[in-house]
Amino acid sequence: MSVHTTPSDELKLARLEMRRTARRIVQNHQDVSAHLARLHAALSLPGAEPVQGVLADLFMAFGTTQSVMKRGALELARARLATHVVRWFESQVMSPALAPITALATRWSVLATASADISTRARRCSVDDSRLLAAQAIADMAANRQEALQAFLHHCITCHDNLAFMLARRAMLAQSPELPEDWNLTSQQLEQSMEQA
Repeated sequence: MSVHTTPSDELKLARLEMRRTARRIVQNHQDVSAHLARLHAALSLPGAEPVQGVLADLFMAFGTTQSVMKRGALELARARLATHVVRWFESQVMSPALAPITALATRWSVLATASADISTRARRCSVDDSRLLAAQAIADMAANRQEALQAFLHHCITCHDNLAFMLARRAMLAQSPELPEDWNLTSQQLEQSMEQA
């Protein structure tokens, strides 16, 4: 008898595999099979950020002697990454290991750390995440899930996620000419934080 898995089950399994292999990588930075298993798990998750974070760890763990493996990992990930990120990784294939602090790291990285010149929003939430959160907020609007919408607004303020807020706000304004008061307040707070940045 075959077991039927849903897309959400597959995401849970991929996240579990990400955590399991991350523990192996932290214990042994040069565990090739753990890095590659983690990359395959990241490819099962939506968006580019998990893949980029895993690849940054791999490029940090291995130098020029593992350039063939680095090139193979990049080829697996290429279709999921932005063109400029692919070029950045390509420039590192034949280079020594990445520095522990690098702009290529994401919050999914366990060895590499994002450099301080990356914006706070980018460290906390990728563009892919912002779009997914906005889409979920639009669905929550349609279903009138106020608690979920409040959580979304809180996320936008704490992570300075202007993109997610803008996308959801635009959808809301398409349905109604006026925003609820809490949305106006969130808009003002985000504008103030941009002015202070």
